[in-house]
Amino acid sequence: MAYRMKRRLESLLDHYVALCAALALVILSLIGVGDVRMTGMVGLLLCGAGMTQDSARVDLRILFPLILYDLAAMASSYMAYGNIVDGYGAMHALFPVVYLLMACLKKEELCLLKRCCSFWVGGIAAAGIGRFIFQAVTQGRAGRMSGLLGNSNAMGIFLVVGWFAVLHCVKEDKERKRASHVSLLEPVLLMALALTLSMGSFLAMGAGIGVLLAEKRRDTSWRETFPYVCQLLARVVLGMGTGILIYLAAARTSIPFVCLPLLAYGVAVMACWRTFGRFLEVYPPVAILISALGILVAAVAVVLRPSAIATFSERLEMMASGLDYLMADPLFGVGPLQWRLLDLNDGGKYFNTWHIHNIPIHIGVEMGWIAMAMVVLNGLCALCKKKAPSLRAGIAAFLFHNLIDTSFFYLGITSLTMMAMGEPGTGGRKIGKAAVKAVFALFAVLFAYSLFHAIRWI
Repeated sequence: MAYRMKRRLESLLDHYVALCAALALVILSLIGVGDVRMTGMVGLLLCGAGMTQDSARVDLRILFPLILYDLAAMASSYMAYGNIVDGYGAMHALFPVVYLLMACLKKEELCLLKRCCSFWVGGIAAAGIGRFIFQAVTQGRAGRMSGLLGNSNAMGIFLVVGWFAVLHCVKEDKERKRASHVSLLEPVLLMALALTLSMGSFLAMGAGIGVLLAEKRRDTSWRETFPYVCQLLARVVLGMGTGILIYLAAARTSIPFVCLPLLAYGVAVMACWRTFGRFLEVYPPVAILISALGILVAAVAVVLRPSAIATFSERLEMMASGLDYLMADPLFGVGPLQWRLLDLNDGGKYFNTWHIHNIPIHIGVEMGWIAMAMVVLNGLCALCKKKAPSLRAGIAAFLFHNLIDTSFFYLGITSLTMMAMGEPGTGGRKIGKAAVKAVFALFAVLFAYSLFHAIRWI
């Protein structure tokens, strides 16, 4: 046994680049929109790992827009603050570095990274559920679950992307005919997602499922597509329905400890999840019935968050406000972190938030049209790129969410989407050893400079 554990540990250490990327995801998930000092250190770690690689196969249609976006963001920072560190450019330089580092990985290492992402999201989901139950039982209060990310909406889309990553890993396990322990994470993610009551994330999940449906229909007939979708929705209904029941018991009753038996039921659901999946395959009418109950689950979620409609209306007003500033400076924008101050002093409605809840508009306002165009181009290229349906669905969910929210600015969410959904080598071009090392070295200089700049002003 000890010898076998030693061999497994040595095997993992052979894939140290993938483990470095996974460690970076853990760190970035905990720092929200980011901190220059922390991102500088993470960036140096990733660049150090990257400079040990001999070559990369990368899709330049995605890498180049990422780099150009970052250059435009730093130019905007320089015009607004006289340096390239204040703002988002120095922090978002992590994105092209993460993508290029993924391009250095072999197929097996990329699969390992996706599994690490799935387990990390599953761990965050379990911790969020545990914290929710603890607060409900010991403090008698329970609100929307925000988890380690500190924001319910951010936590919601984080879980949605993780759910699509789990679907992809489960499918890979089936193709390789091996037991899938990753599948046990699915009910945990769905229950945690329900506890966030993030309507934007629910809609984003629906958009991703729509992409899955379209991909399945393109490859098969409706006769095969319909049962597949019903089974998928039935699993979603059971997982999220259990989460909704836990929320109702904890937050809408005078005896919140009643949520404990429901938590035990959730654990039983997780233990029987694979059996439940096989049951749905054997009895398709049951899958249809359970998936139809999704209407009831959705209705209860809307009732629990009656303010969601008003919030959405306010976001539309925010987007309209942002459109008014798009012509202020098309080349460099008004400057990172400047829209909120303009919104405060323009005499109109003050929205009391740092970001317009539409990422292309916000980037266009603060960082200029070039940065906005690069982000849009990058998203479209990633969505249209040929890849597994579950990966494309996860990207679609992330992109949809960023049309009504701000998850792009959470470094952990964007990094998770890149690591869990990205396939840099597919359709990519091989880059030699010298070029790879030179690019990582340039980014290392940038991170070192930003770290020095941030520490100097402490």
